[in-house]
Amino acid sequence: MSRVFLTGFMGCGKSVTGALLAARLSVDFIDLDDRIAKMAGCSVEEIFSEQGEQTFRRLESAALQSLPNGIVCALGGGTFIDPENRAWSLNKAEVLYLRVGVPELVRRLRADRTARPLLQDQEGRPLGVAQMENRIRSMIDEREPIYRQAHQTIDVDGVSPEDAADKCWEAYQSRNDRR
Repeated sequence: MSRVFLTGFMGCGKSVTGALLAARLSVDFIDLDDRIAKMAGCSVEEIFSEQGEQTFRRLESAALQSLPNGIVCALGGGTFIDPENRAWSLNKAEVLYLRVGVPELVRRLRADRTARPLLQDQEGRPLGVAQMENRIRSMIDEREPIYRQAHQTIDVDGVSPEDAADKCWEAYQSRNDRR
């Protein structure tokens, strides 16, 4: 096994599903955002607010390309959007896109207390429901065609993390059985 990368919009369940999938595959799990924060010595939110998104994206690319073999990794929601990161990922890993619809994303992200810089207003406050839905819909409209370039799309809308991990495992197994 080389690498399995999970991609998709923030809140789609990459981290929870990834950890469950890694356990099932008996490999280590890495959350790319956690790896970036460790490398930078500060949180992703601090990188965004103090150094900007461009600096974060450079750190993200470096962290991505430093990943070892034999792991499952939850990519950040924007990692796969960068053409160089996407090409590298598709060449070096099995990439699974966890697809979730906008209403479910809004529900999940409203319930999640994680600071999400891309879902905050100019003053760093979380967006209201309507604003959040509009922002997510706009971002999904841009990102969906790119996410669909992953090796496989796994529909996890309304699915438990355990069932999502099962679907990912089945997709991984079926693709590797065909090789």
